[in-house]
Amino acid sequence: MNKDKNCICLIGMPGSGKSTIGKLLSEKLKYSFFDTDQEIEKREKNKIKNIFSIKGEDYFRSVETQVFNELVEKKKIVISTGGGLILNNLEKLKLSFNIYLYCNIDVLIQRASRNNLRPLLSQNTPLQMTNLFNERKDIYIKIADVTINATDNQNVTITEIIKKIKNDN
Repeated sequence: MNKDKNCICLIGMPGSGKSTIGKLLSEKLKYSFFDTDQEIEKREKNKIKNIFSIKGEDYFRSVETQVFNELVEKKKIVISTGGGLILNNLEKLKLSFNIYLYCNIDVLIQRASRNNLRPLLSQNTPLQMTNLFNERKDIYIKIADVTINATDNQNVTITEIIKKIKNDN
């Protein structure tokens, strides 16, 4: 497949490293970097967790879609998407080169447990993470142009991504 690599989206579960990997990848590629969650917080002048609790998930998803629709039109960009962005944006994701950062469930639970800012993982993190993972994994795989195991070292992950981007041409 020879898909345009001017817009690269990192997709995957909360805690898979999309924001961290995205920043590093954008530096290596000399692309702009955007994190949809940060863009939503800027636009709404509020934290994601508060947006969820005050206005609800449907409102959050609609703002997320607006933000993503604007970003996906840009060139030479790496976008770190929210874990649930894939739920409402499958058509728009066909415009970008999508890299699924796969992590095993134990690592995701461990990483998410260190962060209480994830609204869909605020109660029973292991159970919630397992449910989200099972709901979303097939969608991630379906929409991904490339799947990278991001469980280990982030430098290895970046090297793998760059190899895949270059070899795909």
